[in-house]
Amino acid sequence: MKQRRKKLVWLGVLIMVGLFAFSGVAGAKEISVAAIMYGPAHEGTWDPAAYEALMKVQKQMPFTLHLNENTAVQDAEKAMRDWAAKGVDVVWAHSDIYTDQLLKVAPHFKKVHFVAEITLDPRTYEGYAQYAPDKTSENVIFNGDTPYEAHYLAGYAAALMSKSQKIAMLQPFESPNINRFINSFLFGAQAAKPNIDANLVIIGDFVAPAETRDAVKTLAQQGVDAIFVMLDDNSGILESAAQGISCVAPYKDKHEIAPKTVITSTCYGAHVMLKGEFEAVANGTFAQYRAKHYFRPMSLKENSLSLGKWGTHVPESVKEAVAKVEAKLRSGEITWYGDRGIDAASQMIVK
Repeated sequence: MKQRRKKLVWLGVLIMVGLFAFSGVAGAKEISVAAIMYGPAHEGTWDPAAYEALMKVQKQMPFTLHLNENTAVQDAEKAMRDWAAKGVDVVWAHSDIYTDQLLKVAPHFKKVHFVAEITLDPRTYEGYAQYAPDKTSENVIFNGDTPYEAHYLAGYAAALMSKSQKIAMLQPFESPNINRFINSFLFGAQAAKPNIDANLVIIGDFVAPAETRDAVKTLAQQGVDAIFVMLDDNSGILESAAQGISCVAPYKDKHEIAPKTVITSTCYGAHVMLKGEFEAVANGTFAQYRAKHYFRPMSLKENSLSLGKWGTHVPESVKEAVAKVEAKLRSGEITWYGDRGIDAASQMIVK
């Protein structure tokens, strides 16, 4: 009986220590978060990657999560206003297509913290000056949608895996930021094989299953055997499997969809940035955090970028070659844009 009481006492002590530890980290306040998503949280690639990131943070610190899924651009402003009016602590707009709406809403809800996304540092890159810290509301912060190093590594792997020496990229739209996503993959492929034959298909939407499947079929008939499917659904992966060719998936690990088809995935680790931001809100130190991390990009160095599981058909020689390139990117010996520069990487190179 005494032994049981001792166990109960120690259990109570451990619980109190845990609560005290959390209060020290997060100010004993459980925050609420509204995530504005372009598509569904549990289907496809883009928004499921965001949901996965939120779940990783939630395992480390409790918060109440509200999902605003399938949010069209024209509906985003209303959605943000509605959640802010309900008194959530954080509104995370999970796409740079919502940036203008977020910047319009944020000044009207100073007690709510708004997390936006953008592709390059708005303080230094030409054309982004309007997003500088002194030009936006003090309750706004930016996460960098900057997956270039991971795309570079994936392109390197895809080129090494291509037996036909023909690769392709499926791109939703033509724009400077999406061009950088595609070109970083292309630069990696060219670093592995300078004479690789690269094709580009612009689908015209983030989710267009019929068009995507048709594009993959056509490319396969043309001899392409490795495709970067830079889209928000699984159709390109599934069609690649049907055509017996390989592909690279974006945003999150999609190995389980087709382990004999997916070479690897470019995994976005938004949880790294979100954890810091959520803790700052819970602690009441958002202003200090904003001063240091107003714009926080994804990078290999911060472990907010990585490659997913390797396909079962990928040989050890490819994995080892990619690991050597990753070490050089991490050390700064090479950059994903090389001697081309970021300006050139923003252009449509393959037409």
